This record gives sequence, structure tokens and C-alpha cells, in this order.
Amino acid sequence: MDHGAGPAILDLLEPGFRVNSPVVRAAAKQHWYASTSLGPAILRYDDCVALINHRDMGQASTHHLVAQGITEGPVAETWSGLLLNTEGRDHARLRRLVTPAFSPAVVERLRPRMREIVNARVDRFGPVGRCDFMSEFTDHYVPQVLFELLGIQAEDHDQFLEWGKAIALLISYDMPRHHDRVAAAIAGLGEMTDRLCEQRRRAPGPDLLSGLVAASDGQNRLTQAEIRATVAMLVLGGQDSTRLQLGLGIQTFSQHPRLWKLLAERPELATAAVEEVMRVNPVDPIGPWRLATVDIDYRDLHIPAGTRIWPLPGIAQLESDTAGEDAPFDIATEGRPHLSFGHGTHYCLGARLARVEMAEAFPILARRLPDLEFDGEGEFRSELAGFVGPERLPIRFTPTPQ
Repeated sequence: MDHGAGPAILDLLEPGFRVNSPVVRAAAKQHWYASTSLGPAILRYDDCVALINHRDMGQASTHHLVAQGITEGPVAETWSGLLLNTEGRDHARLRRLVTPAFSPAVVERLRPRMREIVNARVDRFGPVGRCDFMSEFTDHYVPQVLFELLGIQAEDHDQFLEWGKAIALLISYDMPRHHDRVAAAIAGLGEMTDRLCEQRRRAPGPDLLSGLVAASDGQNRLTQAEIRATVAMLVLGGQDSTRLQLGLGIQTFSQHPRLWKLLAERPELATAAVEEVMRVNPVDPIGPWRLATVDIDYRDLHIPAGTRIWPLPGIAQLESDTAGEDAPFDIATEGRPHLSFGHGTHYCLGARLARVEMAEAFPILARRLPDLEFDGEGEFRSELAGFVGPERLPIRFTPTPQ
């Protein structure tokens, strides 16, 4: 409830800015939005949902690199070609062609392999009783699933992982500093994609890349540039974000030992656990990006055409029906839906894959890493990086056998 005060002022570009911080919490109690130099920041859940879905709000991501001075060249061309950044008929056509490649059957066939990978990784550090969760688990598990999905050969795995980390910088608010690294990754990934597509044309399989190569709608087919962009989008959203979200899940569960034990005892709660982790500790605490296509008057806020709004689900999703309190983290009850996968026509195509990857991993980890605790300070990305989360997360637990 607003307390009669106007909106607070926040600095989204301040290096130490955190969405879930006392400053932002105070701003959310003061008013439903805050003012920033980049546009209004939306702090309440219902207002985030309303504005994300507003008919006069379009994708702001198309302006993301332009606002940072990157208007031409391979990086700008790749960014503009992503499904995320297309609208209207172009978006409908691409989505219609790409969607079958992300079918439930493609994801479901990977479940047994996901479990094998999880157990194989835990076999390496489970008997030791401690590890850096990021370098010893997520940096291998999530990319390995993507390797299986795309048919990446073992000798290319390390390079592919590095390309993925570089391409993830596309959504950062400091892209000019990373431009050359991202450009090199886009070129390398594009060459690999072309090579793999030629293999799939000669010998198609049940994998996602074969589906993209075969995608057609009458005479309308995906171009090679569109396949490249789709693979880049999968690497951007399906590798780095899921890797970090798993780390944030472990961070969250380490603070709730009772629920970690419950998940080990009741693995059927895995799906609810994934949704709760993404609600209380999302990898994208700022977003989805939206831009006013015309002048909009919403509640007490006038939003001129061309204004970018900044929903902050990292604070809005914590709202409770009890004033002044957060909705508790609870995997045994259904909480309010999180906003991480977007809404409407731009709903994330890789959402099913990410959910299944995490739902397969969390119960096994809960069973095999009992008494989970932090084991020193971790290293976390700045929220200017776009996707946030740990790059290093040392943990300890009661040792378990292979």
C-alpha cells in the first residue's frame, strides 16, 4: 500500500545496485513505481503483469544495443535477428517455423540422459563433501544437455561453453566493453552451426537442430541466417540463464534446510521447487523489457511513446497478502506465477527445456548433497550483466558415496 508519498528515485546503473535490497524494498513500500534515469521501474506484481501485457507495450530489447551505441556490424545484426527482437508478421512466421523443433517430445527424450549427467557429476565430488557448485556442476551439466540437443562433439565442448558465456553478455548494460569478445563468439558459433546443419541435411536425426533444418511451412523455410540466430538464442537463454538459475536455487535452498530435506524425501515436488526458486531468486530480476509504442496513461503515471519501462520481478514476486512481509519460500504450496519466461507472443520457447533440466537436477542433488551449507564467500555477477547469479559458489555437505 502506498503511504501518501510519491515515487522514490533509483539508479539502475549504479555498480552495486541490487533489486532485492533495502533501498528497493523501501521504494516498493512507498509507491508502485520508482523513477530512474532510464525510465520508470515497476515495483508491484500486479502492475508488472499489467504493463508487460499492455497492448500498447512492445519489445524494448530491439533498442537495447542501439542505446549503447552499437548500431551496425555482426553483433548488431545477430541481435536484431533473434526471435526475441522480431515483431508482427516476421515474429509470427519465425515462431511458427521454430516451435516444432522445441516440441515436448524433443525435451522428454532427454530426461534419462539428464539424470545420468547429474549423477555422473555428483559422483566426482559427492564423496569429498564439498565443491564449487558452479565450476564442478552447472558449468558441465547445463552445457552437456545442450550438446546432446544439438549434437556437439566432445572436442568442441570447452569452446562451446566459452562461446555461450560470451554471447550471454549481449544482454548486459556494458556491451561496448565486451563487443569484440561477443563478435568472436558469434562468428565461431555461426561456423559451427553451419557445419552441423550440413551434417543434419545429409543424416537427420530426432534432435532439435535436425528439426530446425527441416522446418518449413509450404515453400517457406528457415534461412541459414535464421537457424544461426535461433541457435544463438538457445545458447543465450538456454545455457547461461539455466546454469545461473541452478546456482541461485542452491543458494536459496542452503538457507532453507528443512525444504532441502523435504525435496530429497519427496522428489515429486521438483516441479514446484523450480517455480518457487524462480519466484524468490530469479536469474532475471529486471525484465521483461517493454517499450511504449504510443502515449500511455496508467494509474498515476504518464508514459510517453518511446519510453522504456523496467519491471522488477526480483522484488515484485516477493509480495505477500500480509503487508510488510514477503511471501515465504515454500515448495509444498503453490505461489504466484513468476515472470521469468515472459508472456504472450514472446513467451520463451525454451521454457520447457529449462524447467525440465532443473526439475531433474534438484531432487537428485537434494538426495545426494544432504546438510547443504555455504563453504565460504561466493562470487556473484553484477545486475548490470543482464542475467545474474553466482560464478563461484563453494558449498559443503555430508559426503555421500558414488
